[in-house]
Amino acid sequence: MQRLDRSFIFATAALVYVCFAGLQAKGGVWPLVAGAGCLFALAEVWKRTRASSPSLTPETVTARAAIRGAAWGTALWIAARTGPAGRAGFDAIANLGAGVCAVSALAALARIPGSGGILVPHPATRSLDAATFVALLWGVAVALPGTRALLGTEVRLDPLASDYATTTAAAASLLVLVAASWRLRLLRRLEIGVADRAAGALTLSITAVFVAVPAAVFDVAPPDRVLPMGVLTAALACTWAATTEGPTRVSSALRGMLAVMILGAPLTSAAGLLARGAPQYAGPIVLFATCAAIGVGLVARAVAKPLGPEQSRWLLAIDAASRGALSPEPDSAIRAALAALNQAADTLGGRPQLWRRDPEQVLSVDVAGYLHIEDGQAPERLYEIALGEPERTLRAEVLRALEVRRPEVRPLLAWFDARRAFSATLVVDSDGPLGFILLPAGNRVSAMSLEEARGVRILSDRISALFAVSSALARSRQRELAARARVDELEEQRERLEHVVAHEFGRRSNDAERLGRPLQTSAYSPRARDALDRLERLGKSTAGVTLVTPLGVDPVPWAALLHRAGARSSGPVYVADATLTAEQELRYWEDPRSSPLVQADGGTLVLLDGAALPVEVQDYIAMAVARRASPSAQSSVLPPALILTSRAPLQELVEARRLSRALARWIGDAELVLPTLQERPEDIRPLILDALARAGLRERGEPLGIEPHALHVLLDHTWPGNELELQAVLARGASLASGPRVSLADLLAAGFGVAEDAAPTAVAAGPRERRPLRRAPRS
Repeated sequence: MQRLDRSFIFATAALVYVCFAGLQAKGGVWPLVAGAGCLFALAEVWKRTRASSPSLTPETVTARAAIRGAAWGTALWIAARTGPAGRAGFDAIANLGAGVCAVSALAALARIPGSGGILVPHPATRSLDAATFVALLWGVAVALPGTRALLGTEVRLDPLASDYATTTAAAASLLVLVAASWRLRLLRRLEIGVADRAAGALTLSITAVFVAVPAAVFDVAPPDRVLPMGVLTAALACTWAATTEGPTRVSSALRGMLAVMILGAPLTSAAGLLARGAPQYAGPIVLFATCAAIGVGLVARAVAKPLGPEQSRWLLAIDAASRGALSPEPDSAIRAALAALNQAADTLGGRPQLWRRDPEQVLSVDVAGYLHIEDGQAPERLYEIALGEPERTLRAEVLRALEVRRPEVRPLLAWFDARRAFSATLVVDSDGPLGFILLPAGNRVSAMSLEEARGVRILSDRISALFAVSSALARSRQRELAARARVDELEEQRERLEHVVAHEFGRRSNDAERLGRPLQTSAYSPRARDALDRLERLGKSTAGVTLVTPLGVDPVPWAALLHRAGARSSGPVYVADATLTAEQELRYWEDPRSSPLVQADGGTLVLLDGAALPVEVQDYIAMAVARRASPSAQSSVLPPALILTSRAPLQELVEARRLSRALARWIGDAELVLPTLQERPEDIRPLILDALARAGLRERGEPLGIEPHALHVLLDHTWPGNELELQAVLARGASLASGPRVSLADLLAAGFGVAEDAAPTAVAAGPRERRPLRRAPRS
């Protein structure tokens, strides 16, 4: 602040000195009026450019200095020109003011801040070469009259040399301003905001050239006065275009100034030439020029309208879309906005589209005004880059300018080119991007202006709330459709699983029935029926049973029927032979896939000779069953029921320490002693016939029978080996039989032993004698 105050004191002191020098040299009131006006203007400029924040960017500091320099240089030139003409000192001060103003304008053009995003300013546009060159020219233009003013007659310099230096410096400054503005426009035309400033500076510089140079050529006023005035005008205009807060002001004001210049410049030049050539008609010429200037002001707006970017058709369409987006109904607002944007789009070049991010959809409106919704996915890179771009607008022309230096943007550029898109403006809310507005390129050749970018961004902000609601409705609709599809899929899966479960249940039931069929087809004796009745009651009342199995009795059919009578009949029945080597190992039972406990889950685990298992395996089985039956692990699948087969009762096994007490607790006290063949004599005949029939089919392909005497001998046998002995005898006899029936001779040849008093009689008498058979006592 203190430094700025000192600069103001220095500037005003120099200005006051020049004004008093002019008042002293020429007299009159014009030096005082010019000095007062310039002092007020400088005070206002210093006030407006005062630093409001201690942390300023270098571009901001340079812009403030350029504004002050241009204002001070202009004020100094005005104060110097209030002095007498032809005085070298005042010419030097006037040239100093014009030079300071021109250098300040070129420095302001070189320090226009970037708009941000992925584009960076070209290094050539940041150079101060033009300002240095102009400062050198004006240094010469100041040095010549300054030397004459300081040394007087001691230096022989023609006064025309000062005028030539002033004219040359002014003309060169105008051309340098045009060249610097053109370079800025060429190299930074893709930067939103900067392009508007550069275009404004270029247009105003060219206008100043086309006004000042003809005025000097046609001798409307002395060239050393007209051309510096043109320099001041062009420099002030370039400084304003480079430092004004809103770049859109440059575009809008430029169109009006261009309209006035296009109509007014020829008019004023013609009026000046006419007044100079015919001074006797100066009054009517001035009156006519004044009326014509009024007419220029009236038609300026109409003339300025076609000067907008792309004839302002996109600006009008965006404005209409913003009005259409005011509809409270989301789909109607989106339809109206897209329909309005369609008015400016080239039909062959594509239509504006609205892309949703969630759900991933593309919304567009056809020529008839109908809304179309299609599935479409945009690259995530687009959202990332567009968030950092000015006005949240990513343009294809920017990507095209960077595709060589930044290869990562090439896929995104290909995505834009495939859709003939021009720009994408994000639609965001507090949670992040919701989608974007995609504008088509069509036949457009000009870059996007800040007015257009800001208009599209305002449109996206306006429809963001409606878009959020529309996206939520679309997501809800998608979830509904997905839920329906999922319900249909689950229904189909349920039917399939029901079929699989029914098939599995049938298969398991068939397995249990198959295993128990040999017992069902031969259990006719009272002892067998009584055992089956007890078996059914035990199956319904308990999940652990011990089957005491005599030698040679097959416990598997009994265990299968016990499984079918219980609550786990729909589950599997798994038979584990404890005498096998593999099942003696603990890791076999711990395997999460092949363990018998896993295979029998929900069904019945039959432990054949379970006492033969190691104690650690028995304890693990008890622990595993307890874990499956705990409340924290309850499920619809029941833990496996346990059936233990052994030669001795359960209590004897526990006392002999052959059976784990933990496993014994889970099996419980339910116990069933299986009957022997001697206890069920009525079942021997069906067992024999069934075994021979199956053996005959296996050996010859047809069932085998048995001779009556051989049958009677078999029925009279005590069968200490029970079913296993019976099956072995019948299998050997069937293999030696030569006819369709097994004879006693076949049985004797197979090694079947009969009683000593029965064998000779049977051989001598043959089938003619029939001795009464010895029956086993009924239980």
